[in-house]
Amino acid sequence: MTPLLLEETAYTPKVQFQPDGNLSLVGKSLPEDTMKFYQPLVEWIAECNLPKLNITVRLDYMNSSSAHHISKLLLTAKDNPNLKECNVEWYYESDDEDSLDFGKELEYLTDFKFKFYRYAEAEI
Repeated sequence: MTPLLLEETAYTPKVQFQPDGNLSLVGKSLPEDTMKFYQPLVEWIAECNLPKLNITVRLDYMNSSSAHHISKLLLTAKDNPNLKECNVEWYYESDDEDSLDFGKELEYLTDFKFKFYRYAEAEI
């Protein structure tokens, strides 16, 4: 697998999908064309032939379309027959209960092992 690396912009997160199975999305997610941004990430996950992934999601903000595609990304991982284990580190701002609830919903839908980390906005 080749790495998938995208630099952070004002509207898109930094993406690091490494061939060793360490994946991260960090920053803000409100791209103009969410499908165009997330489709290569979903395809990378679908074609992944690794037995284990470690995914870090630390999005300070995501719009509803991004949330949909993050769900799709994790559900694609769940459906990947090569993947035997997936661990997710889900970061959320201390005053953002919606993000925590969304992470817990994804944990329920995927049966992946989630660890939740709360941080203050000043820690960014």
